[in-house]
Parts: sequence; structure tokens; C-alpha cells
Amino acid sequence: MKKLFFTMLITVAFASFLQAQDNEITDDDLRKYAILNQAIEYMKKDISIEVNKMIKAQEGITGKRYKELASAKGDEAKLAELGATEPEKKFLELINKFKADRLEAIKRVNSDLATKMVGNGGKTYKAIKAALKTDADLQARYQAILAQVAGKEEVQ
Repeated sequence: MKKLFFTMLITVAFASFLQAQDNEITDDDLRKYAILNQAIEYMKKDISIEVNKMIKAQEGITGKRYKELASAKGDEAKLAELGATEPEKKFLELINKFKADRLEAIKRVNSDLATKMVGNGGKTYKAIKAALKTDADLQARYQAILAQVAGKEEVQ
């Protein structure tokens, strides 16, 4: 009976050790997380670049006018106050659909990368994201790795 208890105790201790090893966030995990976040940021910036191109190509709309119309956030009464024409409203709809489609694509990419690139079915991604909110040491490690990924610091 003592041998069985001792064997079970060793097994539980070893399993706990392995689980703790699995839960440890490595620099490689942080690097993958940083690469993922950097890619998402680039995709978001690309939306802005494309919207600006669309505005420049749209006859009768300037950046200032677009911002003015966009500030109405689709509110018909506010758009009427701003004197929005039907072509301007259609253009806003086009821009909003473009942005919504791109943001939805970014969400899918983020989910796929979090699951497949960072690994462990997304558990590692979620663990890093949660830990970064409270763990100052992890935040410092992440910022250093992010600087490397972003090309702001030389890789050692």
C-alpha cells in the first residue's frame, strides 16, 4: 500500500512538474506572439493606407470632407446636417464595407495564427495575453522581443 501511495505521489508530482513546464512562457512563445501582433498592426495600417487611396481617387471628396462625413457615424440626421449628397453617402457605405471586410479578415488571420503559430490550440496566446496585463517581468521580456521583431533593436 505504501509503495502504491508513493508511486502515485511521484506520478502526481511529475505530472505537476510537466504541467508547470507547459505553462511556462518561453522567449520563443513571446517572439511568435510579437510577430503575430506586428503582422496584425501592419494589416491595420494597410486599411488606413487603402482608405486614403480611395479618398484621393474619389472625385469631389477630400480628406477633410471624408472626416467630416465619417464623424456622423452613419447617423442620417447628422449626415443631413452636414449636407451629405447621395454620392457621398454611397462612398461612405463603400468605405465602411471595405473597412468591415478587412477587419473581419484580420480577425480570422489573428485567430488562425494564435491557434496555429503561437500554438497549443490558442492556449499559449491567451496565456501570454493575460499574463502581459499583470506580469512586469514578462512585459519587459516581451517589449525587448517586440523591439527586435519590429527592427528597433539588434538581435543578440
